[in-house]
Amino acid sequence: MDYQDYRCLPNALRKHRKAAGLSQQVLAKLIGVDPSWLSRWENGDTLPNLVSAIHLSILFGVPVNELFGDLVEVIREEVARGKL
Repeated sequence: MDYQDYRCLPNALRKHRKAAGLSQQVLAKLIGVDPSWLSRWENGDTLPNLVSAIHLSILFGVPVNELFGDLVEVIREEVARGKL
C-alpha cells in the first residue's frame, strides 16, 4: 500500500476522545497540535506523526495499535508478505 492508502483506514481516535470527554480543541491543546489536525486524523484524511501518536497513546492509556488497529494490521501483513 502507498501512504495515501494507509490514511483512509479506520481508527479509534474519535471513540477514545469522546470517552475521555474531550473536545478536539482541548485534546489538541494537550498534545500541542492545531485542532484542525485532530479532525483530519479522526476522519482518516491524514495520519499523525509518531510523536503525536505516542502522545495520544499515553493520554488515553492505550497502545498505539488500539488507536490505529487496522493500520497496524495492514502493515503487519505487508511485512509478513515481504511487501514493503
